[in-house]
Amino acid sequence: MRIERSRTALARTALSRPVAGALADQLISGGSTVFDYGCGRGDDIARLRALGVDADGWDPAFRPNTERRPADVVNLGYVVNVIEDVAERRAAVLTAWGLATRLLIVSGRTFGEDRAPAGVSHGDGLLTGRRTFQKLYTHTELGEWVEQVTGERAYAAAPGVFYLFRNPDEAQAYVRSRVAIYRPRRQIDTQALYETHRDALEPLFAFMAVHARPPRTHELSDADKVKVADAVGSVARGIRIIRSATTASYWEEVARQRRNELLVMLALGRFRQEDLLRDTTTRTDARSLFPSADGARRDADRLLLACSDPALRQVNALASKVGRISPTSLYVHAAALAELPPVLRVFEGCARLLAGASVGVNIIRLSYVADEVEYRAYERFEETAHPPLSFSARVRIGKLDVRWTPPEEPGRRSVLHQKEQFVSIEHPRRELYAALSRAEHRAGLYDEPDRIRTEAGWREALSERGLVVAGHRLRRDVRPEG
Repeated sequence: MRIERSRTALARTALSRPVAGALADQLISGGSTVFDYGCGRGDDIARLRALGVDADGWDPAFRPNTERRPADVVNLGYVVNVIEDVAERRAAVLTAWGLATRLLIVSGRTFGEDRAPAGVSHGDGLLTGRRTFQKLYTHTELGEWVEQVTGERAYAAAPGVFYLFRNPDEAQAYVRSRVAIYRPRRQIDTQALYETHRDALEPLFAFMAVHARPPRTHELSDADKVKVADAVGSVARGIRIIRSATTASYWEEVARQRRNELLVMLALGRFRQEDLLRDTTTRTDARSLFPSADGARRDADRLLLACSDPALRQVNALASKVGRISPTSLYVHAAALAELPPVLRVFEGCARLLAGASVGVNIIRLSYVADEVEYRAYERFEETAHPPLSFSARVRIGKLDVRWTPPEEPGRRSVLHQKEQFVSIEHPRRELYAALSRAEHRAGLYDEPDRIRTEAGWREALSERGLVVAGHRLRRDVRPEG
């Protein structure tokens, strides 16, 4: 039977998940060249071009005459799961890798990601009723296979999506970028000199706030050094002005946060069996904040060991200033990850390195009774008072396993309540969320927690009380009956 590969090409209404993820990870930008190897109908190409990206692609059915040419980023999107010939499948990966001058993105369909196709066994996959072939992978299986074919390390970007970097330094930068950063709000004492030159001093201030130290000569761009020198005479004087306009307690907190970030980063590097202190700037940060680089590594090793202990995870979950605690887990908004205790940040970071992080994930569940982290995407979290669950992915760290939970039908989807419990204390809308929750409590809407877990149950509870939620306000339903 002839296999119709062209029938697997989807007509997309938005960027594919792998390309959207690379944009979110800032691995594709307006200055990048992108080649979509096996581009199907070319929807990703059109959308990337609309964003100002130099994009092109080849497909044996839809764009067979396009030259297969090198590019900064090559996307092999959901191609390996539709090729029935194992040797040809491997050749596609190697050809795409040969075209990638900086980054290769490989993705494939995984079990549980959506409804499994029906069909009969054919080779190592299925032959569907539409005469197409589908090979489904586990997330871990796909990553290991890509590594075996290319001989390169594959970095999980999202469930079923992997990055391969041409430059090891860029790979390490990607791992370092997985560590969330939190900084206290700036507390500036109004001073005429600082206020006059605020814009010129901003790059210098920004570096000091990130790295908890002044920059070395090569760490500030020539343009920024000139800007500072023209404004206040020298970089050294700029540092003194910044220090005099801020409090000592602010810089103590910045240093504490940077130390924790470095420990988390080094622990995750050990988990990946990579030394993340190869980067000069990171190594300088460590030397300025720890007695020695070896001492920092030892502290990070202890942190990695601690995150595997359920009792220590529970103690840290109970001590966390952010997140909602349950009998088994801590739930926290993704934007508040950097405010968690370091033990929990390493635990989450290990899961993220195994599974990646899907675009749209906003709530993360960290279990302290099992070695499990769950990533949940709720629709329009900020705008919707009770957002429904779109999808979730569960990572079992000890088993190196990633499982998707497919979305429920509308009405049966889970909804989120009391959003203020998940976000940072400094979240600008936290009090708005909390005021709504207090009103809902007073109205008795939380009296039956099991009932209101779903969209349908929540609507029924509101309707019985003659209430509606408008924006983030609870109001009487004044709509006419019928």
